[in-house]
Amino acid sequence: MAPNWLRVTIPIALVALAWPASAVPAHAVPTRTPTRTVAAASAHTSAAEAARVDRVRAPKIGWYKAKAWSYSLATVHLPLDYDHPYGPKVEVALAKIPAADPSRRIGTLFLNPGGPGGSGVQLALQASGFLSQDVLDRFDIVGFDPRGTNFGTKVKCFSGPRSSTLTLQYLDGIPVSKTERRHYLSAARKLASGCSGRGHRIASAMSTTEVARDLDVLRRAVGDSKLSYLGFSYGSYLGEVYASMFPDRFRAIALDGVIDPVAWRGTARTAGVPMSLRLGAAEGAWQALTRAFALCRAAGPTYCELADPMAALKSVAAALRSGPLETEYGTLTYSDLVQSLLDALYNQAGGPETAVALVASAQDALAGGDDDADLLFTLVKKVRQSRSGFNFPYDNSTDAYSAVMCTDAAQPRSQDTWRKAIAKRSKKAPYFAEAWGWSDVQCARRYWTAGDEDRYRGSFSKRTARPVLLVGDYYDPATPYAGAVATHKRMPNSWLITSDSWGHTAYGTSDCVTDQVDAYLLRGHKPSARVCASDYVPFSDPLDEGDDPGTDPTMTQAAAAGMGPIVARG
Repeated sequence: MAPNWLRVTIPIALVALAWPASAVPAHAVPTRTPTRTVAAASAHTSAAEAARVDRVRAPKIGWYKAKAWSYSLATVHLPLDYDHPYGPKVEVALAKIPAADPSRRIGTLFLNPGGPGGSGVQLALQASGFLSQDVLDRFDIVGFDPRGTNFGTKVKCFSGPRSSTLTLQYLDGIPVSKTERRHYLSAARKLASGCSGRGHRIASAMSTTEVARDLDVLRRAVGDSKLSYLGFSYGSYLGEVYASMFPDRFRAIALDGVIDPVAWRGTARTAGVPMSLRLGAAEGAWQALTRAFALCRAAGPTYCELADPMAALKSVAAALRSGPLETEYGTLTYSDLVQSLLDALYNQAGGPETAVALVASAQDALAGGDDDADLLFTLVKKVRQSRSGFNFPYDNSTDAYSAVMCTDAAQPRSQDTWRKAIAKRSKKAPYFAEAWGWSDVQCARRYWTAGDEDRYRGSFSKRTARPVLLVGDYYDPATPYAGAVATHKRMPNSWLITSDSWGHTAYGTSDCVTDQVDAYLLRGHKPSARVCASDYVPFSDPLDEGDDPGTDPTMTQAAAAGMGPIVARG
């Protein structure tokens, strides 16, 4: 097990059980390093990009701290549009944890938790909970909130919390009935209209290209000649764009929970498929769930509370899809079940047990029992509470999430494309194609007209001056392992760490992964292990030992910080 300073976790629902070690699934292990064409020389920042960014004076960061704080805060002003560096500005918020051993300080390590729209400020303030002491000793840890989000200048697509609430309530969960879909699509159109109208000024300047430029200016502002960066989930796309735009300006870029950048951005051939489905998150979640259920069945009744978890899920889901279930604990819907399953799969420990426990308790509730209903509604209540923040003060998380996705990615024109694509993808990824697929219907080009002419359109196959480190795990329900493999093939100077771990992102799931990421960040070392075994193994503790299954799954703070609205909002 990892030392306590690393394995600080956030309790997510309710047990993290273990199971007998199983072989790494053969179908998921790369049999050889992917063949890639390597350019003879490293690429350089283009003259045009260098001129555009370098003419922006690095802001003087006015760090401040209260007596009781172990951290410092600041805000800086950066160009809204780098083509007009002396024009309007956006405010970007920063947080810094100073290096614990300043005599051995390497520089600054910038963090991004994903989302898109997750708070780098909040992630930095949690750094002692998930980064190793060596990293904390030798780097100033700096998190920044990307433009348009959190504690800086916010994109606002509605006039206030009232109009936001009355619209976004209909984007809550999975629309199942025709009436729900009608309300959902209407709300998505209003969101698109608001971001393309009232919020246009900021929304049209929120592409990842602009954030990468901000990051390069911030690198200079903290005095670093080269960037050191650790990005999770969507933060991996930011790292990919930065490495492609500034291939000679970083010393280390480590990306965990890797997104295939071409799938995110889209091409002329794939633009007719919603970005939410191009990424393969639905298939990743479905693979994780089917593997969990298979392991449960193989473990037998001593370890698994359902003889056939998949059959039970199909029965429960079909019943709830026909209508909500009213119980003494509250109303249970199809959306509640699916979103709670996806929430469980985000956990790096205990997720498989929680998923089985959810299905078992839902089955019991449908049968009129209440033995496990308290567990079920505890988990459902957590998901509902996490998506209930659209009122005071103005919560722009959905605005920001949408502004990044809809300006970065090629998207279909018609909302009806989403319905057809979700129905088609549901054959390969039941339940989760709906959970993921509807998340970006507001990006339909007929309604979303806020665009950023600077969104990244270049190559992701440049040979960077230094290697980029990629980390992928087999059972990630949001950024599937295939994304890490595809990115490794695209980026000729990249290294790949594979983990057989569970949950969203892999850092902190084993000493093997964490030590190699740390060695890369600190010393630039190439990974010594190709495949890492997770410290957590499902279904190894008998059901009659310890707490009830599924009552205490855990998630590393890095993964929790990067939970996007799909799970965090539902």
